[in-house]
Amino acid sequence: MSKDIEIICIGNEILNGTTIEKNSSWLATRIRRIGGNVSRITIIRDEFKEIEFTIKEALNRRPRWILTSGGLGPTYDDITIESIGKALKKKFIYDPIALAILKRNYFNHGIKKLNKYQLKMSLVPENSQIIDNIVGTAPSVLIRHRETKIICLPGVPIELRHIFKANILKMIMADHKGIFFKEQFLKTIKIRESQIAKFLETVVEKYDEKEYDFYIKTHAKSPTSRVPKMNIYVSIKGYDEKIVNMRFENIINKIKKEIYRLEGEIL
Repeated sequence: MSKDIEIICIGNEILNGTTIEKNSSWLATRIRRIGGNVSRITIIRDEFKEIEFTIKEALNRRPRWILTSGGLGPTYDDITIESIGKALKKKFIYDPIALAILKRNYFNHGIKKLNKYQLKMSLVPENSQIIDNIVGTAPSVLIRHRETKIICLPGVPIELRHIFKANILKMIMADHKGIFFKEQFLKTIKIRESQIAKFLETVVEKYDEKEYDFYIKTHAKSPTSRVPKMNIYVSIKGYDEKIVNMRFENIINKIKKEIYRLEGEIL
């Protein structure tokens, strides 16, 4: 069982271009900052077979977490939880906690009696854990399958972000306890990626070890300009805080020295 995390974004509106998908980037950023690793991001359609196939395929890779976004609402194409439950051959129940959350949320909008489409959002696989949603209407759901935890999040960004920060982040942090992570962006001018590429390659080769996850990435900001701009992203994580700090500072200092040697500047 790895500690990898997979993100699955569900929605025809993403694939046909009518909605810009931002949830995966936002989630991956928060996960990265606690030393987590998103190994895969997938975008799929609102179709039973597609969701079932994708979930089964992800489970075969045995990630610690699978986070889905989208498909929790009351309409005909909101089929995420139903599809996952069927893929896992789960029995479905109208969960009393989910129902209470729905009644509270709709009551706050002046709706006292739920119709069948609203009640649909309380139908979940048996033994699921219900996660509150105080921003929107539909609760999130945690479904366990062997050692993998599947979290079904809403697709509306403001709801997803609140639920993740209030409930999910601390669960993932507990899984990554003891991992130390450092990162930095070096903003440079007057040097190009091609000038420093060979040097960065030698640095990666020198510090690439299984015990410490080390990463460097350059981002050219104006590659055709007479005065080029470039960001260099550096990160490292590992279980020994002292070594992580020492190696990180060593790497950053080496890169800075090379930037100045190439007559570049750091902003």
